[in-house]
Amino acid sequence: MKQSAADRAFGALAHAFVLAFALFCLLPFWLMAAGSLTKESALILHGYSLLPRPFSADAYAVLLRSKSLWTGYGNTMFITAVGTLLALCVSAMLAYSLANKRNVVRGGLLSYAYFPMLFSGGLIPFYITVSKTLHLSNTLWAVILPLLCQPFLVFLMVNFFRTLPEELEESARMDGASEVDVFFCIVVPIAQPILATAGLFYALAYWNDWFMGLLFIDEEKKLPLQLLLRRMISNVAAAKTLIPDAAGMAVDVPLMGVRMSTTIMTIGPIVLLYPLLQKYFVKGLTVGAVKG
Repeated sequence: MKQSAADRAFGALAHAFVLAFALFCLLPFWLMAAGSLTKESALILHGYSLLPRPFSADAYAVLLRSKSLWTGYGNTMFITAVGTLLALCVSAMLAYSLANKRNVVRGGLLSYAYFPMLFSGGLIPFYITVSKTLHLSNTLWAVILPLLCQPFLVFLMVNFFRTLPEELEESARMDGASEVDVFFCIVVPIAQPILATAGLFYALAYWNDWFMGLLFIDEEKKLPLQLLLRRMISNVAAAKTLIPDAAGMAVDVPLMGVRMSTTIMTIGPIVLLYPLLQKYFVKGLTVGAVKG
């Protein structure tokens, strides 16, 4: 159908607005990337600019020598990978149980899963439970376990599982499949869009989390990457302890550049992860939220 002039004008205006908004959102990241490649003295004197003038990779040269950075990267990658995998397993199995009409106690489980969305036990009881009762202080599990199950994502999966045809499960049960076989062999392959969507949310939560590390981790070698970045940004003295000694280098340690380059290296893996899951993201989010 041929579009009218008003429709074409509205479409052009909408595209222009979205493009302008995207550029507005991209601007801070561009300035940070340009600042990380700008000489420290010029950055202090002239501030940020769209192009790194004069160009300098001293911040990255200093940063890549930091053992703390690579240790933090390893800790965060372990937390993100293990946490996301475990969270998907726990959340998906809980959501399947809540969506399954054969589950006679699903009403109580729904209330149990819904309650944490409205209320929490408070920070002090939470801290006592993790550190004193479970004895997880100064372990990476203190960062992984508290974020293991997000009620919002569980209910998103529940709505998705309710859209699956019951005939598929019934036919598998008639062939002798157990509930575990039905879930892993039939439900999980079909549920790839919602699992990819929830997995991206969990990965973002684990990768960006610094608060759990602040609460429960004191040992330097177990700090996650985001907590290292927070210390570098908030405290100049802490930043100096997290970067290697500049003795023997031809340049002074560019503290501002190191902070920005650390931020660039921190957001890099998540930026690269999203395009791989983009084809599942919109489908899983809309199907799980609209149908039910």
